[in-house]
Amino acid sequence: MQVSKTGVKSVDDLYGVSFTGNIIPHTWYSTIRTESGKPDLAAITILSEILYWHRPREECDESDAGDIKLSKRFKADLLQLSYGKIGKKFKLTKDQSRRAMDRLEDIGIIKRHFRTVITESDDKLGNVMFIELFADRLLEITYAADTEDPYRKKPTRVSDKTDEGMGNIQQAIVKKPMTNTENTTEITNKDYNSIYHAEVERVREQVDYEALIRDIKADSGLIDEMINIIVDINLYAKDPQWIDGSLIPAQVVRERLKSTNSYVMRDVLESMRSAPRDIVNTRGYILTALFNAASTYQLGLDMKVTRDMYRKEAGAWGA
Repeated sequence: MQVSKTGVKSVDDLYGVSFTGNIIPHTWYSTIRTESGKPDLAAITILSEILYWHRPREECDESDAGDIKLSKRFKADLLQLSYGKIGKKFKLTKDQSRRAMDRLEDIGIIKRHFRTVITESDDKLGNVMFIELFADRLLEITYAADTEDPYRKKPTRVSDKTDEGMGNIQQAIVKKPMTNTENTTEITNKDYNSIYHAEVERVREQVDYEALIRDIKADSGLIDEMINIIVDINLYAKDPQWIDGSLIPAQVVRERLKSTNSYVMRDVLESMRSAPRDIVNTRGYILTALFNAASTYQLGLDMKVTRDMYRKEAGAWGA
């Protein structure tokens, strides 16, 4: 087959190239905006990721009827995402990701569900975030009411089960570790999950998690968030971290967080309860509080050891 080219090199060079990735309809820049009226780029970017995972695959039926069967890209009944994964992919902080998701939820495009997930290795993970997408609202903000898009398709009903309600599921039993990266091999998924889950369990043991949850159950969400921050620093932090307005090397932060125990966690929870105003950057506040509280706790231990040694020496002199 002969191809007649345009003569414009930049156009001809792209012939036959298949681009993959997210789609951002231009209308989102006028319908998803911040309070100041500017496009919310973080929210738009995250929505494009959510849309990608909800775009159904089309599979041809082998029957003579030539029917098309739709399949989903994610494994569970809802899309599993985390602020950490979003931030790592799009270079956003957890606080930026959270605020963007708040906006998408406020305008009715998504709803976040937080579940307790049990993996096949019986690891129990709390506050795992799943995303429910409302397609009608998505289409409403994508296409103007007076505009008929020629490429817009009507939803195809796959089966009567399509319209079954999700229900208020609070716990999901997962036979395989869940991941949103389908091209990753099963071995890699299990290795990644086992490392992460093992670190979560190690930190939970370090801070006496069960006792904390038992004593201050009302703050279980904050306790889990604090543990997630410690785990993220331990496993992924490479760049210096902002602490009290200063950049502290990640290794120094890791070493300091090793002193975090149940007493440090309780001190941080108490400081958050007594904060004089709303906390804007929750992750930054918690990390700074953990860093400082661990330092104060270690200093207290050093002073106690010094006093005890002095008393023993004084007692020996008195004898």
